[in-house]
Amino acid sequence: MEKKILFLLAWLMLVVTGCSADEPQTELPDTPPEEKPEEPLEPSGDKKVLVVYFSHTGNTRTIAGYIHETVKSDLVEIKTVDTYTDDYDALLAQVRKEVADEYCPPLSTTVENISSYDIIFIGYPIWVETAAPPVRSFLTMHDLAGKTVVPFCTSGTSSAEASYRLVRSLCPQSEVLEGIQIRRGTYDTAYDRVIAWLQKLGIVELNNKSNDEK
Repeated sequence: MEKKILFLLAWLMLVVTGCSADEPQTELPDTPPEEKPEEPLEPSGDKKVLVVYFSHTGNTRTIAGYIHETVKSDLVEIKTVDTYTDDYDALLAQVRKEVADEYCPPLSTTVENISSYDIIFIGYPIWVETAAPPVRSFLTMHDLAGKTVVPFCTSGTSSAEASYRLVRSLCPQSEVLEGIQIRRGTYDTAYDRVIAWLQKLGIVELNNKSNDEK
């Protein structure tokens, strides 16, 4: 009986750490619903928008695509010099150490004209309860003072709050807006939630196109 209890506790620990270590493994649909705008909409206030993201399994990339296809923007993927392993145990051990050490992995991605953007969406998976380390690297490398920064993330069951605090701490002179988290098990509503979130933030108004055509 004691062995069974110990086995159950060990299994539960693996489940909890697994959910917080990496992006969810089930893939988001590549194609948004038919209601999506035919062309990306101009952001409110004639702002210039950048969507930048780090993705390991592709789910954060898909959410970044939803934003990019809805809002007229530039899209940039954050890439590391050394690619993260696909071996789960090795990845988890590496990420735990990087997060604990506040390590900034070297990036092969830079945005030279970052000063030209008004709004910057920053996307990432939740790894070990916070934003994946390449996000720390990107925000440390780029001066976003005076910009509007908007986080978005994908996860298993972990909370996004620690990652939002990290973004705010690394962007002390930016206006950091309310983020959105897409958890495993909510993929069927991901696109609609992203659209509603963009409207709530005032980034776009989906009736702009219909009003222009009247």
